[in-house]
Amino acid sequence: MNTINTENDLESFHVPVLLNKAVEYVLNENLNQRVIIDGTLGGGGYSEMILKYLRDDDVLISVDKDLNAIGHAKKLLDFRLNQVKIVNDNFANIKSIMEKCGFHKLSGIVLDLGLSSYQLEKEEGFSFMKNTPLDMRAFKKDNLKASDILNTFNKQELTDMFSKYGEIRNADRLSKAIIDRRRNKKFVMTFDLVETVTEEYRIGRKDRMNFLAKIFQALRIEVNSELENLEKVLKEAFEIMISGGRIAVVSYHSLEDRIVKNFFRDKSKKFIESSNPFYTERAAPGLKILTKKPVVPAYTEVKLNLRSRSAKLRAAEVL
Repeated sequence: MNTINTENDLESFHVPVLLNKAVEYVLNENLNQRVIIDGTLGGGGYSEMILKYLRDDDVLISVDKDLNAIGHAKKLLDFRLNQVKIVNDNFANIKSIMEKCGFHKLSGIVLDLGLSSYQLEKEEGFSFMKNTPLDMRAFKKDNLKASDILNTFNKQELTDMFSKYGEIRNADRLSKAIIDRRRNKKFVMTFDLVETVTEEYRIGRKDRMNFLAKIFQALRIEVNSELENLEKVLKEAFEIMISGGRIAVVSYHSLEDRIVKNFFRDKSKKFIESSNPFYTERAAPGLKILTKKPVVPAYTEVKLNLRSRSAKLRAAEVL
């Protein structure tokens, strides 16, 4: 595993997206003794900003699966290490993380679901632009690597993954090409997959890049159980959130955003369908949606950080 060993690495670890808006939404000034979770510590940008606004009796729990992120964040946040608990874990395990830190109720959680710049540029398997081992595990304690998927999944499993997580049309063709190649040579490096795609599809460079991005996205989601983890953390955060607590999520593709949008919608319903098709029943909503429409980066932010262009921020408050 690559490690951070230069000042340049530290400075370019990750540019936080929608930083001010996300922090503004997750912090409810009307609550006392707040316990806030930054579930995706990354480069530490969100945590650093949150700490600047915390009162003396507030606590921040910063979580990341990536040990590189943990190492970087400890240096960045050393000015308030007495008020922040840094945890190497999967944010989906929010209840057990809270218990280990000695807390049972939550006042707010913020999630930035994007890959860090460091992961894309330095770590193994995340980028199709560099020839590195097909790993893609954000949490190195997990067993499943991208190479394992490509070398062991059957045709239907591959097709389902690429269709669902990469939204790739006619994914059956891609799955067949992968299986044909692995009969003679196993997938080990990222360029093994790139070469397979290049040989199978005669498409222009721009279209090929977009296609590869979808393929790598599908693999990354499968390796890291990203959508399942998102569903789990939303459910658990809601269950342990105090009244007035906030959930703020920055997503980067439609699959993530749909999960957040649907969760907020379902938990904020004032009426639900009844057994009578002509009537609905009143319900007690559990959430108040704070962002009627998702907040997106301003032109100036996109210009400075092109990776932010697809970001969407949604926030809600527990009633």
